Amino acid sequence: MTRQEVKKEIPVHREACNWGIKMVTLRRTILVLTVVLLFTFISFGQQLYFANEGKKKLQLLDFSDNQITTLYDTAGKPDDLVLNSAGQLIYSIPDLGQVNLFDPVAGQNTTLVSGLKFARDLEIEPGGQTMLIAIYSPGNIVRFNFATGTTTVLLKNLGTCDGIKYDPYGNLYAVANHNTIIQIDPTTGVILDTLVLEPHQGINGGDGLTFDSYSTSLWTTHNGSTGLGLVQIPVTPSGLGSTFTYFNQTSQLNGVAPDGIKSDSQGNLYIGGIFKVFVYNIPSNEITDLVVTKGADGVSLVPGTY
Repeated sequence: MTRQEVKKEIPVHREACNWGIKMVTLRRTILVLTVVLLFTFISFGQQLYFANEGKKKLQLLDFSDNQITTLYDTAGKPDDLVLNSAGQLIYSIPDLGQVNLFDPVAGQNTTLVSGLKFARDLEIEPGGQTMLIAIYSPGNIVRFNFATGTTTVLLKNLGTCDGIKYDPYGNLYAVANHNTIIQIDPTTGVILDTLVLEPHQGINGGDGLTFDSYSTSLWTTHNGSTGLGLVQIPVTPSGLGSTFTYFNQTSQLNGVAPDGIKSDSQGNLYIGGIFKVFVYNIPSNEITDLVVTKGADGVSLVPGTY
């Protein structure tokens, strides 16, 4: 080999060597990222706020180790629980007729509205300036203005009113008189459509109500003598259709009556059921996690943990 040929070979070997170093560095980087992601997944499991009606507490459940932490001892039995954009918990106390706000960072509790006996399910309206409050009996829906602290009646005398929810299209729904899903004009309070789930029989029918973008459906918890489970109600931009599907989970729930419900929009529903909190996976139609809490009603997912 001539001196000139040797000179030509040297850059080729150097290039190959540099390429090998880059590949080793890339593999190390991928390994580090994998470890970091795995550590993050393990360390920051799904967390859930829930209203413990029986114990009169607001609590935090960490699904990574099933640890329950008490955040606040409430003055009465809390029912529903929602989060505002600031991460503060807004919850109802039906027996006291109150809706309160608890800031988990500051540890401060404030009464937003009082004098609303049987106030239960809550829904912060699009824009976040107002909130709807479902009055269980006689079945009224009240609008609360956060800025003024005033209330106005949107709809009344439904018999009973439980879950209440907007879909992403701006349609408003509620569970009326246990067995019927109604679609409501959010401005006038006029009932636009109804969907009867089953013949009226006592309290048989729906309870909590949520929208799940994974299935493009409303989901309501179902309890009564006809069984325990969930009802899927597909919706469109125009609102309610004429179909629904009942998923009976009586055998899996073993007496746990489902109530409050929230979706993570990833195919999972989180549900408070008297003495337990459970997770229902939509694609598999299975309860994938069930945690004894000794009291549970309204639930809300902790932002950033799912």
